[in-house]
Amino acid sequence: MQITSEIAEIKASDLLLLPGVGTFPVAMQSLKKKNLSGFLVDWVNEGRPLLGICLGMQILANSSLEISYHTGLSFIGGNVIPLSPENDFHIGWNQISIKEANSFLSEFDGLDFYFNHSFAFEENIDSTVAVTKYTRSFPSIVKHGQVIGLQFHPEKSQIVGKDFFSKIVREMVNGL
Repeated sequence: MQITSEIAEIKASDLLLLPGVGTFPVAMQSLKKKNLSGFLVDWVNEGRPLLGICLGMQILANSSLEISYHTGLSFIGGNVIPLSPENDFHIGWNQISIKEANSFLSEFDGLDFYFNHSFAFEENIDSTVAVTKYTRSFPSIVKHGQVIGLQFHPEKSQIVGKDFFSKIVREMVNGL
């Protein structure tokens, strides 16, 4: 694993990971400032794997209402909206429900993962793999082609998170 924003180094990667800390507008502004938005579009158009975690998942969307309206990368159709009118935070452990019994992630159905967010994708988008219930149901895993987004933090989810992360990275690198 390597942490970099250098395009030449990123091109040699098997999988890109968009991490998830911060706000939607600042993340999008940072990608544009580092000239990574166009590179990411090319990466996805080539069918190469991209994994977004928490905020990294949210910027895969068409847009977000965080702070104000902002456009995203539009890799996964849908919009990011507040979890509740009060803009409640969802911090802590919660269960994911895998939508398809034959999903390659079905072994994680009903297990708890660690969440820390106050915005999420709209509830009913076509790309939803798993949902979680909080103040409303929201997609906790989305997928379109080789692009996957996770609203939770597998890296903070103890042993189940380690097992999940190992499985999803292996599957994505081997071509889902």
